[in-house]
Amino acid sequence: MTKLEEAIRAARVASTSPPNPAHVRDAVLAILTAAAEDERVRANLSDVPAGRALLRFTDTQEAIEFQAGDGRLHAEAADIKGKGPKVDATGATWLGLVAGTLKPWLAFTRGMVVARAGLTELRWLQQVAERLQKAYEH
Repeated sequence: MTKLEEAIRAARVASTSPPNPAHVRDAVLAILTAAAEDERVRANLSDVPAGRALLRFTDTQEAIEFQAGDGRLHAEAADIKGKGPKVDATGATWLGLVAGTLKPWLAFTRGMVVARAGLTELRWLQQVAERLQKAYEH
């Protein structure tokens, strides 16, 4: 089992009950860090335009600096007022998106994810989430 598979499995087990908000950012960060090392994920992101966003956790006032596209992915803990386009969601929403238990179209069309910067970033992030989940299926 790869590091990415282990991280996703742990998140999916945790999603059977409401996540502890104090640990969600770390779980999301662990999945994204493992995904960055996975060839399938990088291959799925090869034709996505490079972009970045500050993923903000509205229930814990934490954030992740997120970059993806052109065959790469990077995530690191960040200040909630950090640089970059700001995208807000609860920890449970972020965890569901990166673990594959929440379909991106649902989260993005139902207002569960709010892009403070605009629709361009929202569309880009939805595409990245779809590609991440597609990589998990293979």
